[in-house]
Amino acid sequence: MKFLVSGLLPYDSGKTEFVIGLIDGFLRIGYNPGYFKPLAGHNGWYQYETLLHTIDNKLLIGHDAYVVAKKLNQLDKLSIINPLDILSMPIDPLLFKGRIRLYVDNMSSLAKTAVLMRLSRNIREPSNTIKPYHVYFFFKDTYMKLSIETRSILNDVIENIRTGKNTLFVEAEAAFLEKLLSNPSVYSALDENMNYLKEFNPLIIESFNDATAPTYGSLIVDIVIIVAPGKALLYSGERYRKAVEVYSYKGDPWNIKTSNILDLLGSPMKSYDIPLKIQSDKYLDVFDNIVGFISSENY
Repeated sequence: MKFLVSGLLPYDSGKTEFVIGLIDGFLRIGYNPGYFKPLAGHNGWYQYETLLHTIDNKLLIGHDAYVVAKKLNQLDKLSIINPLDILSMPIDPLLFKGRIRLYVDNMSSLAKTAVLMRLSRNIREPSNTIKPYHVYFFFKDTYMKLSIETRSILNDVIENIRTGKNTLFVEAEAAFLEKLLSNPSVYSALDENMNYLKEFNPLIIESFNDATAPTYGSLIVDIVIIVAPGKALLYSGERYRKAVEVYSYKGDPWNIKTSNILDLLGSPMKSYDIPLKIQSDKYLDVFDNIVGFISSENY
């Protein structure tokens, strides 16, 4: 079984918290769930713990992928679970004297605040082991817009990552990030990592922000779960995929918002109210009900 979890909002839909609840539900009934987050982005200022995870693992990694991989005892598969990761940092507003609106616009753009990106290629060796190779793209033009203190923090992180195995650093312009993220072959390469996660059942794929899907292969799933604060909407994977194709024939799903697709899909086949986690018994019951429904394959 494969499921896709996507957010209805650009931020704070609650995707990862939902994924953890789903994983716990499957573990309680004896399944061996896996997790795949092809593309992740995180801010080293607002999510400073990601810098600690990065230093500990000598691998640029975001909070979501780290937390779920640790829960599944799969930290050794981090580069497979999350093959593309982008770190952004806040730029210095004093560089925009008299153009403070431009500063605000820049801060709301991942492409204009990204300082480091990891793209991992995982290769199966003749011994059948998976060997990861990591290419880091360092965006120096963005780096030069950081404050002195923030730049110093990033230097420490980079120095630590450089000691990791099979690591190559490449200096690039920030504009290269947009070009790379618009290249379909990159997403096809990310999909290849699912070949190394076939041992897990189900495989739970987490999208990026409110993209309908993070890759082409992520649309080939049994069920799509759209998450909003306090709500989970379940759709047939086939119906969802067809709606994406209707909305934008052969369009790139990572450039299409889930809100646009939901307008086409209409009512979900199932919906659930997600309580606060502090309501522990009620919270567990809801996820047991969700897992019971999607594992029955009667949808």
